[in-house]
Amino acid sequence: MWYSYFFGLQKKYNMRISKKEPLVIRLDGQNVTKNKTINLIDDYNKSFYNAMRDAAWYFSKKYDCYSIFGSDEISFIITEPLSIIEEYSPDDKSDYSNEITSLFSQYFFDYFNSLYNENKIFWHAKSFSIPKEKINSYVKYRSNIIENVLTTYFLIREQSFVPNVKLEDNRKKCLQNKDFLSLKNRVKGELYFSGEKIDLEKFIQDNKVEKIKEFKQIDNNVENSTDILIDIDIDL
Repeated sequence: MWYSYFFGLQKKYNMRISKKEPLVIRLDGQNVTKNKTINLIDDYNKSFYNAMRDAAWYFSKKYDCYSIFGSDEISFIITEPLSIIEEYSPDDKSDYSNEITSLFSQYFFDYFNSLYNENKIFWHAKSFSIPKEKINSYVKYRSNIIENVLTTYFLIREQSFVPNVKLEDNRKKCLQNKDFLSLKNRVKGELYFSGEKIDLEKFIQDNKVEKIKEFKQIDNNVENSTDILIDIDIDL
């Protein structure tokens, strides 16, 4: 009797994800942007950015999925959700979002913090299903948020941030700063697909996956790749 009662409550208050539509798992670092000891911008060995890039590479390759990241957030868009459901719940193939979110966030926590050891980062995580035709819109939406956060973060770090200013004005102010040049190519976020960095702008514009020059990860060491451009048409 009690088993049925509490199982009923669990079913009522826990969202189920689709086994057919793409699954989004989004993670945000807890209080990361408020922590002045954490450097979100600079790229150096075992930096926050370096660890985020490696995590995007690793999990997008592992689950053959999309990943967009920037600042302190990262999203994974898994087009074949049944694969992760079967991996996490091989016995009952549970499709409750809280179970998927809980397990994935623990794996991500463990992987990320094995690379970044200046601070231990905890992660807020959410998972939900979206229609396949909305993948492009979701990537564009997250890209805009990432740009807003990174430009604001940069201006605060440079002590030139003015509140209640439009994003376009903040962007122009950033571009006037020579120190912003190293960030310019990733301020809108970086997009990966199945372990390869792809052109974010071209994906947003026409849904094409175009591989661009990037680094290959071998046992968490960075090795330069060759210049190879590949056009892959993805039917969304």
